[in-house]
This record gives sequence, structure tokens and C-alpha cells, in this order.
Amino acid sequence: MHRDLIISAFDKAKKDEKEETGVNMSVTGLSKRISDFMLEECHFQYHEKSLRNKLKAAQKDEPVELKAPVANCLCKYLDYENYADFVMKNSNQITQELHENERFIDSGFLKKKIKKEVSMGEKLKIVIQKNKVTLIFCLFVIIGFFSLVVINKQRWMVWENDRYVEVPFDVEKYGLSNLKLFKKDRVRYFRKVNPDCEYAFFKPDGSENLWYQKSASGELEFFTSFGLHPETGKTLKKITPHMIKKYICETY
Repeated sequence: MHRDLIISAFDKAKKDEKEETGVNMSVTGLSKRISDFMLEECHFQYHEKSLRNKLKAAQKDEPVELKAPVANCLCKYLDYENYADFVMKNSNQITQELHENERFIDSGFLKKKIKKEVSMGEKLKIVIQKNKVTLIFCLFVIIGFFSLVVINKQRWMVWENDRYVEVPFDVEKYGLSNLKLFKKDRVRYFRKVNPDCEYAFFKPDGSENLWYQKSASGELEFFTSFGLHPETGKTLKKITPHMIKKYICETY
């Protein structure tokens, strides 16, 4: 199932990039997009090369094993709650694969070794399929317990107008989707700005000092640091001389 997960993540990245830019991005670019999401939303670094290696193995139909935090983060990228949610919502696929394996045995193909070896991810799906109700109950209990612990200790922030501000955990006031884990650098340095011809678009060393992305309404917005758009969740793009001249300063 990890093989399906990594392929699905790259498929989503390819689709999103196509919708945003109209071009097909390379595997290297797609892996960077996914890696940036994992750093921003799941708070740990998973290198682009590792993602590419996992994709290569998956495309060769080789076993793919991912650590739990990586699998859960990729599931979040695919809009699942976690890996268990991904497995359960795709359980029909493993059932079909198991039936195909059984037909191989019944047809006498076992001696030719065509029966597909069941990976650890597929074994997990089989266990979940057989004990779904019990596992779901246990899962909710565990999630509820750890959620209470995290909520009580964790600091939170929300996006207000042009910046992130620290707030208490209040779902009724802010909405669960708007509450994000507190990040000191986001609160201090991340701002939405309206640059003009006088703006310092690049740092003294030549690196970018401005990032951009479209809002939910399609309007181009500019930010002082890299990361994800605070409202749409799309990866911000580095400013270029072409974008400056076209949208900010014609005389640049």
C-alpha cells in the first residue's frame, strides 16, 4: 500500500502543478513540491532524493516501505486524515489483489512462482479489513487522547489580514481548519505585502526576497518569505525579474 501512496502523492503534485502553471513539471520539481509541503505542514525534513527513490521503486513494482510519520504526512497531502484512513478508503483494491492471488493458486501457477508476495503494507490492510470495527474504535481513542495532550501543550496561530498571530485553541472562534501550529519565524517574519518599484526584490547575495501565489479568488499576492499560501495552502513561488516587470514595476 505504501507503493500506491507514493505514486498517488506524485500524481497529485503533477496535477496541481499542471493546473497552476499549465506545464508538466519534472520528477525533481514534483519531489521538491512534496518535500516543501512536508516541511511546512508536518514539521520535518524528508529529502527530495528519498522521494524520487521511493517513486522509482514503486514504478518498478518493487516493495516500498515508509516510516509512519512519512506515510501519515503523505496521506495528509492527499487529504486523508492519516495512513489508516487511506488504507480503509482504498480497501477494495487489496481485496481484489488477494482474490487475484487466490486465482493464481487455484490455476496451478504456484509452481511457476507468479503469486505476488504480500508486502508489510498489504498485510496491514488485511488485518484492518478483518478487524475494522475494533481498530476504528481503538484509533479514535488513541487520537482523542493524544489530541488532548497536544492541544493542552501546543501553541497555536491563525492568519489575520496580512500576518500570523498567536491565539488560544478555540475551534468555535477560529475554526479548526484555520488553526495552525505556532511557528515563531512565521509570526515574526511572514507577511503579505504590496510591493512597488522601491521594494528590495532580491537580497545582497542575489537570493529572492519576495514570493508570490494566487489567492482563492485568483488575485496575485506577494509574501516576504517562502512557504505555503496561508489561505489556499499552495506552495509559494520565488519572484523573478519577469514577474516583477509584468505585475509590479514596468520600469524594472
